Amino acid sequence: PLLDRVYSDPEQEDERTSRQDRIPPQRVWRVVPRARRARAPAWVIGSLVHEALAAWRFPDDTFDRWVEARARGYGITDPRQLTGAVGESRRLLRRFRQHHLYQTMACAERRLHEVPYSLIVGGKLERGIIDAMYLSDGRWTIVEFKTDDVRTEVQFQRLLVEEKYETQARRYAAAVEELLGQRPGLVLCMLNYAGSVRLHSIE
Repeated sequence: PLLDRVYSDPEQEDERTSRQDRIPPQRVWRVVPRARRARAPAWVIGSLVHEALAAWRFPDDTFDRWVEARARGYGITDPRQLTGAVGESRRLLRRFRQHHLYQTMACAERRLHEVPYSLIVGGKLERGIIDAMYLSDGRWTIVEFKTDDVRTEVQFQRLLVEEKYETQARRYAAAVEELLGQRPGLVLCMLNYAGSVRLHSIE
Protein backbone atom coordinates (compact mmCIF):
# COMPACT_ATOMS: atom_id res chain seq x y z
CA PRO A 1 0.00 0.00 0.00
CA LEU A 2 2.87 2.41 0.66
CA LEU A 3 3.91 2.13 -2.96
CA ASP A 4 0.44 2.77 -4.36
CA ARG A 5 -0.20 6.12 -6.00
CA VAL A 6 -2.27 8.43 -3.85
CA TYR A 7 -4.25 9.63 -6.86
CA SER A 8 -4.59 8.45 -10.41
CA ASP A 9 -3.54 10.54 -13.40
CA PRO A 10 -5.19 13.95 -13.49
CA GLU A 11 -8.73 14.00 -14.82
CA GLN A 12 -8.21 17.60 -15.93
CA GLU A 13 -4.80 18.85 -16.96
CA ASP A 14 -4.01 21.86 -19.10
CA GLU A 15 -1.76 21.60 -22.15
CA ARG A 16 1.13 23.50 -20.57
CA THR A 17 1.21 21.18 -17.55
CA SER A 18 1.28 18.18 -19.91
CA ARG A 19 4.13 19.74 -21.92
CA GLN A 20 6.07 20.50 -18.75
CA ASP A 21 5.87 16.86 -17.65
CA ARG A 22 6.66 15.50 -21.10
CA ILE A 23 9.77 13.31 -21.42
CA PRO A 24 11.61 14.15 -23.56
CA PRO A 25 10.59 17.84 -23.70
CA GLN A 26 9.01 19.11 -26.90
CA ARG A 27 11.63 20.22 -29.41
CA VAL A 28 11.89 21.04 -33.10
CA TRP A 29 13.65 17.85 -34.15
CA ARG A 30 14.22 18.61 -37.82
CA VAL A 31 17.56 20.47 -37.90
CA VAL A 32 17.16 21.61 -41.52
CA PRO A 33 13.49 22.45 -42.19
CA ARG A 34 11.92 21.04 -45.33
CA ALA A 35 10.05 24.26 -45.90
CA ARG A 36 12.38 27.16 -46.55
CA ARG A 37 10.64 29.74 -44.42
CA ALA A 38 11.77 32.36 -41.95
CA ARG A 39 8.97 31.74 -39.47
CA ALA A 40 9.58 29.48 -36.50
CA PRO A 41 6.72 27.15 -35.48
CA ALA A 42 3.85 28.96 -33.75
CA TRP A 43 4.22 26.89 -30.58
CA VAL A 44 7.85 28.02 -30.26
CA ILE A 45 6.83 31.70 -30.57
CA GLY A 46 4.13 31.14 -27.95
CA SER A 47 6.61 29.47 -25.59
CA LEU A 48 9.16 32.26 -26.00
CA VAL A 49 6.59 34.98 -25.34
CA HIS A 50 5.24 33.15 -22.30
CA GLU A 51 8.77 32.75 -20.92
CA ALA A 52 9.45 36.44 -21.40
CA LEU A 53 6.19 37.43 -19.72
CA ALA A 54 6.86 35.05 -16.83
CA ALA A 55 10.22 36.75 -16.30
CA TRP A 56 8.57 40.16 -16.98
CA ARG A 57 11.26 40.67 -19.55
CA PHE A 58 10.76 43.01 -22.49
CA PRO A 59 12.88 44.11 -25.45
CA ASP A 60 16.10 45.85 -24.43
CA ASP A 61 19.79 45.68 -25.36
CA THR A 62 20.16 42.05 -24.26
CA PHE A 63 16.70 40.77 -25.22
CA ASP A 64 17.56 39.47 -28.71
CA ARG A 65 20.42 37.30 -27.44
CA TRP A 66 18.26 35.93 -24.65
CA VAL A 67 15.39 35.00 -27.01
CA GLU A 68 17.77 33.46 -29.53
CA ALA A 69 19.32 31.29 -26.81
CA ARG A 70 15.87 30.17 -25.65
CA ALA A 71 14.81 29.44 -29.27
CA ARG A 72 17.91 27.27 -29.71
CA GLY A 73 16.82 25.43 -26.58
CA TYR A 74 13.61 24.51 -28.40
CA GLY A 75 15.62 23.09 -31.29
CA ILE A 76 15.59 26.03 -33.72
CA THR A 77 18.89 26.10 -35.62
CA ASP A 78 18.01 27.62 -38.99
CA PRO A 79 19.39 31.23 -38.98
CA ARG A 80 16.30 32.64 -40.68
CA GLN A 81 13.96 30.93 -38.25
CA LEU A 82 16.05 32.20 -35.34
CA THR A 83 15.83 35.74 -36.68
CA GLY A 84 12.10 35.32 -37.26
CA ALA A 85 11.53 33.98 -33.73
CA VAL A 86 13.40 36.91 -32.21
CA GLY A 87 11.55 39.47 -34.35
CA GLU A 88 8.10 38.02 -33.73
CA SER A 89 8.64 37.69 -29.97
CA ARG A 90 9.93 41.26 -29.80
CA ARG A 91 6.93 42.54 -31.78
CA LEU A 92 4.31 40.83 -29.57
CA LEU A 93 5.97 41.93 -26.35
CA ARG A 94 6.37 45.55 -27.48
CA ARG A 95 2.71 45.55 -28.48
CA PHE A 96 1.69 44.33 -25.02
CA ARG A 97 3.92 46.87 -23.30
CA GLN A 98 2.05 49.68 -25.07
CA HIS A 99 -1.32 48.35 -23.83
CA HIS A 100 -2.95 49.63 -20.65
CA LEU A 101 -3.02 46.10 -19.17
CA TYR A 102 0.77 46.15 -18.98
CA GLN A 103 0.69 49.29 -16.86
CA THR A 104 -2.06 47.87 -14.65
CA MET A 105 -0.06 44.70 -14.02
CA ALA A 106 3.22 46.57 -13.57
CA CYS A 107 1.66 48.76 -10.86
CA ALA A 108 -0.31 45.99 -9.14
CA GLU A 109 0.08 45.35 -5.42
CA ARG A 110 1.18 41.81 -6.27
CA ARG A 111 1.88 39.98 -9.49
CA LEU A 112 2.44 36.24 -9.92
CA HIS A 113 3.47 34.34 -13.03
CA GLU A 114 3.27 30.69 -14.07
CA VAL A 115 1.21 29.75 -11.01
CA PRO A 116 0.86 25.96 -10.69
CA TYR A 117 -2.04 24.41 -8.80
CA SER A 118 -3.34 20.97 -7.92
CA LEU A 119 -6.83 20.34 -6.59
CA ILE A 120 -9.10 17.40 -5.94
CA VAL A 121 -12.35 18.14 -7.74
CA GLY A 122 -15.11 15.57 -7.45
CA GLY A 123 -12.60 12.97 -6.31
CA LYS A 124 -10.35 13.57 -9.33
CA LEU A 125 -7.01 15.34 -9.47
CA GLU A 126 -6.98 18.55 -11.50
CA ARG A 127 -3.73 20.33 -12.37
CA GLY A 128 -2.91 23.47 -14.26
CA ILE A 129 -0.57 26.41 -14.69
CA ILE A 130 -2.05 29.90 -14.65
CA ASP A 131 -0.17 32.36 -16.88
CA ALA A 132 -0.44 35.35 -14.57
CA MET A 133 -2.42 36.76 -11.64
CA TYR A 134 -2.32 40.24 -10.21
CA LEU A 135 -3.81 41.84 -7.11
CA SER A 136 -5.22 45.33 -7.46
CA ASP A 137 -7.59 47.13 -5.07
CA GLY A 138 -7.95 43.95 -3.05
CA ARG A 139 -9.09 41.79 -5.97
CA TRP A 140 -7.19 39.15 -7.92
CA THR A 141 -7.42 38.98 -11.70
CA ILE A 142 -6.26 36.04 -13.81
CA VAL A 143 -4.69 36.86 -17.17
CA GLU A 144 -4.31 34.14 -19.77
CA PHE A 145 -2.02 35.20 -22.63
CA LYS A 146 -2.62 33.80 -26.11
CA THR A 147 -0.40 34.29 -29.16
CA ASP A 148 -2.69 32.77 -31.82
CA ASP A 149 -2.69 34.74 -35.06
CA VAL A 150 -6.31 35.96 -35.19
CA ARG A 151 -7.53 38.32 -37.91
CA THR A 152 -11.31 38.44 -37.72
CA GLU A 153 -14.08 38.23 -35.12
CA VAL A 154 -15.42 35.07 -36.76
CA GLN A 155 -12.01 33.44 -36.50
CA PHE A 156 -11.73 34.53 -32.86
CA GLN A 157 -15.13 33.09 -31.90
CA ARG A 158 -14.28 29.82 -33.67
CA LEU A 159 -10.95 29.67 -31.82
CA LEU A 160 -12.67 30.08 -28.45
CA VAL A 161 -14.83 27.05 -29.21
CA GLU A 162 -12.20 24.84 -30.85
CA GLU A 163 -9.44 25.47 -28.28
CA LYS A 164 -11.84 25.64 -25.31
CA TYR A 165 -10.05 28.73 -24.01
CA GLU A 166 -13.03 29.93 -21.97
CA THR A 167 -13.56 26.50 -20.40
CA GLN A 168 -9.89 26.32 -19.45
CA ALA A 169 -9.92 29.84 -18.00
CA ARG A 170 -13.05 29.15 -15.95
CA ARG A 171 -11.33 26.09 -14.46
CA TYR A 172 -8.49 28.36 -13.37
CA ALA A 173 -10.94 30.83 -11.83
CA ALA A 174 -12.70 28.03 -9.93
CA ALA A 175 -9.33 26.77 -8.63
CA VAL A 176 -8.30 30.23 -7.43
CA GLU A 177 -11.67 30.73 -5.75
CA GLU A 178 -11.28 27.38 -3.99
CA LEU A 179 -7.73 28.14 -2.85
CA LEU A 180 -8.05 31.84 -2.00
CA GLY A 181 -11.74 32.10 -1.09
CA GLN A 182 -12.28 34.88 -3.61
CA ARG A 183 -13.71 34.81 -7.12
CA PRO A 184 -11.08 36.42 -9.37
CA GLY A 185 -11.55 38.49 -12.48
CA LEU A 186 -10.76 36.56 -15.64
CA VAL A 187 -9.27 37.93 -18.85
CA LEU A 188 -7.96 36.39 -22.06
CA CYS A 189 -5.25 38.64 -23.47
CA MET A 190 -4.95 38.02 -27.21
CA LEU A 191 -1.54 39.40 -28.19
CA ASN A 192 -1.92 38.90 -31.93
CA TYR A 193 -5.46 39.99 -32.77
CA ALA A 194 -5.52 41.82 -36.13
CA GLY A 195 -2.26 43.58 -35.38
CA SER A 196 -3.23 44.66 -31.86
CA VAL A 197 -3.96 43.42 -28.34
CA ARG A 198 -7.51 42.37 -27.52
CA LEU A 199 -8.82 41.69 -24.04
CA HIS A 200 -11.69 39.25 -23.70
CA SER A 201 -13.34 39.24 -20.28
CA ILE A 202 -14.94 36.00 -19.12
CA GLU A 203 -17.76 35.87 -16.59
